[in-house]
Amino acid sequence: MNTITEQRLVRTVLAASIAAIFSMPAWADDEIERLIRPDSHIELGLGYVSDDNVRFGNYTGLNDSGAHLIGNFLINKRGEGNARYVEIEGSNLGLDSRGLGIRAGEQGNYGLRLQYDQIPFYSNSFSTPYNGAGSAVLTRPAGVARNRNAGGMTGLAANLKPYDIDTVRKGLGLGFTKQLGRDWDVEMNYKREKKDGDKLTAAMMQILPGGGTRGAVFVPEPVDYTTDQYEALVRYTGEKLQLQFGYNASIFRNDNKSLTWDNLFDAGNATGRFGLPPDNEFHQINASGSYAISSVTRLSGSLSYGRMTQNDAFLPYATGAVQAVPASGSLNGKVNTTHASLKLNTKLMPKLNLTAGMRYDDRDNKTPIAQFRYITGDVNTGVLGSGAVGSANDRRNIPLDIKKQVLYADLDYHLASATTLKFGYDFHKVDHNYEPTTGDKEHTVKTEVRQRFGETVTAGLSYAYSDRDASAYNGAAPLASTYSQAYLNTLFGGTTGKTYAWLEAPTLRKSYLADRKRDKVGAFASFAPTDRLDLDFGAHITRDKYPDTFAGIGLTRAIGWMASFDATLQATDALTGNFFASLDQYKTDQNGAHLPDAARAAAAESGAIPAAYRAVTTLSDRTLTVGVGARYKPVRNYEVGGNLTHSDSVGRSTFVAGSAVPIGPLPDLVSRLNRLDLFGSYMVQKDVKLNLKYAYERYRAKDWAWDAPLTLTSVTSVVGPNLVSPNYNVHFIGVSMDYRF
Repeated sequence: MNTITEQRLVRTVLAASIAAIFSMPAWADDEIERLIRPDSHIELGLGYVSDDNVRFGNYTGLNDSGAHLIGNFLINKRGEGNARYVEIEGSNLGLDSRGLGIRAGEQGNYGLRLQYDQIPFYSNSFSTPYNGAGSAVLTRPAGVARNRNAGGMTGLAANLKPYDIDTVRKGLGLGFTKQLGRDWDVEMNYKREKKDGDKLTAAMMQILPGGGTRGAVFVPEPVDYTTDQYEALVRYTGEKLQLQFGYNASIFRNDNKSLTWDNLFDAGNATGRFGLPPDNEFHQINASGSYAISSVTRLSGSLSYGRMTQNDAFLPYATGAVQAVPASGSLNGKVNTTHASLKLNTKLMPKLNLTAGMRYDDRDNKTPIAQFRYITGDVNTGVLGSGAVGSANDRRNIPLDIKKQVLYADLDYHLASATTLKFGYDFHKVDHNYEPTTGDKEHTVKTEVRQRFGETVTAGLSYAYSDRDASAYNGAAPLASTYSQAYLNTLFGGTTGKTYAWLEAPTLRKSYLADRKRDKVGAFASFAPTDRLDLDFGAHITRDKYPDTFAGIGLTRAIGWMASFDATLQATDALTGNFFASLDQYKTDQNGAHLPDAARAAAAESGAIPAAYRAVTTLSDRTLTVGVGARYKPVRNYEVGGNLTHSDSVGRSTFVAGSAVPIGPLPDLVSRLNRLDLFGSYMVQKDVKLNLKYAYERYRAKDWAWDAPLTLTSVTSVVGPNLVSPNYNVHFIGVSMDYRF
């Protein structure tokens, strides 16, 4: 809250208090009683949606046209002469996003809670030739012929069936709180969350029996998840010392262990299969606290230790009879997590404040390393029986560890009554294994100046510079770690430093592991020319440079900027309005290459890529959002208002490519959303209110990944989902009565 707003709030509260003392309105007794004993209310009505559209109601259930119930209620009961209470609340009872809760107890002593909530997610329908959609086994109709080319699968289009992709998440929670004496209390919570439905995924499969190209078909992956969450807390709240000790657990179960589908391509196996998310558990103990060392100094911190485990049995390597289960039987996955933080807030001098602290996070992967025989696309050609130990098919898992350490310090200096200066320094250190680097260090310095100009304007500028320095880069290291040393010895053949194109691209740098220099500049201003008008402006720009990839392959630079404007106007005591606008854009430049097989090996050996094979890709995303709203309430009996919003997003790609690069820019990705909301209410009687609501939404999108010229079989190795970008116009109207008592 800015200073101007704070001053206005103080004046408003003071004036209201004086007025309340000397001129109490006739209905004041009712209002005071409602503060002591909150209202109950019941709202009932009907809503109507004009058209079917899953995107319009993908998280609510307003995806089907027609009428639905509007139902909300809140029942408050307070004890006579005691602090006991009961609250029963229901929301959106006529929709799929409904909720129901009961809270009861005695204030200052104990509390009980029972909560049920339901959240849907509806996605576009897609077309599938498979029978059994929604189950864990998908079968090929007899009328669809297998073929190595999607376009050659006769009977494919004739056997397509529409299938809706959606999930519903249902949660039931229990809670209990109890005060233990003056300073101690306990809290226990439990929630079971059940998620059912489907999600769209791609099933990979070998096209040719002897190996080579793999194909994909979009299939509905069944979702049948159960998650049990437990929490127990003990808290101490003293005058200077606050402590909390806790235990958390999350236990995940999946009733489907795998998805099996009939292969539509020519291959050694007639069926394919992949494992679905495995059962797993997470347990954590934690503690946090805060201590006021003095009136101007406070120390706070937290500490936690957790363990994640996963030990589901492995599936066979492939669906063929000769493909056995891996020898280890299961992953026996185990990851330990440790977190620690410490923070100090103090006033060093009357005008100088310090905030300093540290954070430590350690992800220690204790999963054992085991040997596996790598299988591609469920191919069933006796691969397990070919090659001695040490062949290309022998692979091992690599348990990733990561450790993060952060130190920071920020100074706030009040140079004058209207001027504040801020200075800060952050240090980040990351260590990990099985990555192209062993870690990196990043230093950030930042500053900000904030100035108040009189009583109406506050403005500021900020700047931050970050420099991330990564360790020596070895792109082949993670992949090489998955092979046996015996196999690597056959590759290198005693030649020191020899590399292969499939094993390493020497000039490639992953952006999140490479050296980076970042500049971030920000500016803001708040202007209140009158007591009824507030204007706020804000902007920031971030520029990243990756010096290691300017002459190589990978992300070279990224620029993101955002500007926003907000205005609030109280035109009269009855009429208020608001306006907002924001524009943001993110742009990246990335060096790439398109190398044929003959040139790939030579480029990998030398690290040099001929100019004819090089390309620079520029990707940009721009989003404009504008909104305006108004509310009119001339008397206590009624009010009307509305909001109009517009959002426009464009994703664009451009290419600057060498003569030997056979690609060009992709079509723009476009989405535009316009929405109008109108609302009104009228007090029919003292405690009966009529509510009206109207909404109109118009959405247009263009996505080359779904729309023409792509078709069901336009990619030879992919059976498409037969989807199109959403385009719709939907109207909604609702009428309800709200009774308060």
